[in-house]
Amino acid sequence: MNSRFLKTLLLASVVVGGIWVLFHRDRIREPSDILGLVQEQFLTSQVGFELDEASSELDEFATDGFNTEGDQLAKYVTNVIRIASFKVNDEIEGRQTSSELELLADICSHYDAVAIQDINAENNRWLDRVVLHMNNADRRAKIFPQFENQAPDYTYVSDFSSSDPSRGDGVRLSSAVIFNRRTLVLNQTQWYAIDDPDKLLSHKPLVTCFKTRGPSDDEAFTFSLVNVKLGHRQPQRELTGLIELFRAIRNDGRGEDDVLIVGNFNGGDSELQPMRKRAGLTWVVSDRGTNYFNTTQLDNLVFNEVSTVEFTGRGGVFDFVQQYNLPLEVASKVSKHIPVWAEFSVFEGQVTSTPSNATEQPGRVAKSKSSEQH
Repeated sequence: MNSRFLKTLLLASVVVGGIWVLFHRDRIREPSDILGLVQEQFLTSQVGFELDEASSELDEFATDGFNTEGDQLAKYVTNVIRIASFKVNDEIEGRQTSSELELLADICSHYDAVAIQDINAENNRWLDRVVLHMNNADRRAKIFPQFENQAPDYTYVSDFSSSDPSRGDGVRLSSAVIFNRRTLVLNQTQWYAIDDPDKLLSHKPLVTCFKTRGPSDDEAFTFSLVNVKLGHRQPQRELTGLIELFRAIRNDGRGEDDVLIVGNFNGGDSELQPMRKRAGLTWVVSDRGTNYFNTTQLDNLVFNEVSTVEFTGRGGVFDFVQQYNLPLEVASKVSKHIPVWAEFSVFEGQVTSTPSNATEQPGRVAKSKSSEQH
């Protein structure tokens, strides 16, 4: 009886395992992917949260909306934060192998916050997988060895639940902001997808509000981070809408003058000039493409140079293709764009000087580099 039972159990296990492998066949390219998938399915629960869940968690936060739970976490000893923007490959999400996700996580782990565009998924499962890989203590120790005893604590917010499939080209593409809770505190009451009844923008911007962790409340750098993607059909109309969006966020009653607009602008310096003339906005990446071949400028970080004096003057692009010496076939599994980034002081109203050997000067827009060493 016991022998028959064990045989039956073994047969059932083989059948269930076969069905599981068949169901995940699009994500299994090599045997090691099976182990990676099993680990993910056990570990990805409760990694992040969606827009429509935020209101149910508000009672856990302080009256100013900033989470105090993380105050018990070890703090990084640093005077700057780095913010990046990255358009991912919307044609492959959900089918990436563990090694491809590991590459994406390694790129994003260089930054304290990363605005992600073009997430093509039915839910936040893909984001859960990315964040799981980013929360690898060994990676943080490799990138920033001075913090080897302080494991990262990345999470995200996304606009998945408010995505509008009728906008743009009809494809349901979401956006998100991944951030490290050890260096940034999210204001839980002040993040939302923009309501755009006049449809000035083809994709709804995602607005998040942060303050830096470490300095006292009255010294911490606070800012609004706006994740955008502009369409290519009516670029001037959308740029006008973006200027109005900047003004609306700056004048929303919170008294926050540091508004950082990051993302895919589908245009370069010449297309962005109206933003400078009409709203005093400047941008980090100039005279440099944000695709593999340095031929087309699409992505940028935009802010008011008078208000946001916290910008250290350091920023540009992170050419991960060159940095990791990747074949284009491998790199394209992550994105055909390269991340853009900028560095800011953690102290409100203060600029942290760049190293003496740096060519950039604090408070000035950085010259873009083909690759930034980290």
